[in-house]
Amino acid sequence: MEVHHHSHTSRKKWTHYFWEFLMLFLAVTLGFFVENQREHYIENVRAKEFSKTLVKDLHNDTAAIYAQKKYAGLYVAFVDSLLALSKTKLDGNNASRFSLYTRFMYWTQPIIWSRATFEQIKNSGSLRYFKNYRLLEKMMNYEGIVKQIDMESYNNTIRGNLLLKQINVVIDPIYHHELSKYFLMTVDTMSSQTVQQIILQNSESLENKRAEIKELLNMVVVQQRNFQRNIDVSWKQAEELAVELINDLKKEYHLK
Repeated sequence: MEVHHHSHTSRKKWTHYFWEFLMLFLAVTLGFFVENQREHYIENVRAKEFSKTLVKDLHNDTAAIYAQKKYAGLYVAFVDSLLALSKTKLDGNNASRFSLYTRFMYWTQPIIWSRATFEQIKNSGSLRYFKNYRLLEKMMNYEGIVKQIDMESYNNTIRGNLLLKQINVVIDPIYHHELSKYFLMTVDTMSSQTVQQIILQNSESLENKRAEIKELLNMVVVQQRNFQRNIDVSWKQAEELAVELINDLKKEYHLK
């Protein structure tokens, strides 16, 4: 009878399994860590790229706000001039000057914001790339101010359209045609000689239109008040927050 000898493999000690498990655990953990670091790096790179264009957009916004404040300041000054002239006899040069200032009273140019980058960030879900909560909060606050200003601008436009009807009643059509080539946004480029030529044309008397002028002035006073409030509050807040965001983004992502 043949005797078959079976080879027996010696059982591994529990420590061997422990080290195998530990090495596997460390490998998986390291893989997760590396992948997490990779995602964090990519998100940081994308946030930096977005920040570069955001800074450019915010610079454009501050320039637009500056221009808006300038034009609104002219509007406010012209309303004061109209109120002062309304206390005089509106004949001759006074009537011409009154008509000139009245020409600009339906100005309601809105601020043209540079919001393409932020809208892209928001709509694509890329806000998660910005890990600084305070920075993200400022970005959302800025969006809120922009929306508020746009709503105010819409209301100003409605009043401006109503004013246009009143202006058409007050200003002599022939003289209005002459004035229609001038705009509030370019009035500061008009030479004093041009202004004098306009005023010396002696448009028709406005004394017989006192009732219409009173209605017009009440409306432009409302516009003046709103523009002055925008200059002192809304546009100022937007401008200051835009500058803060520019500085914060440059600091956070080491931008030049």
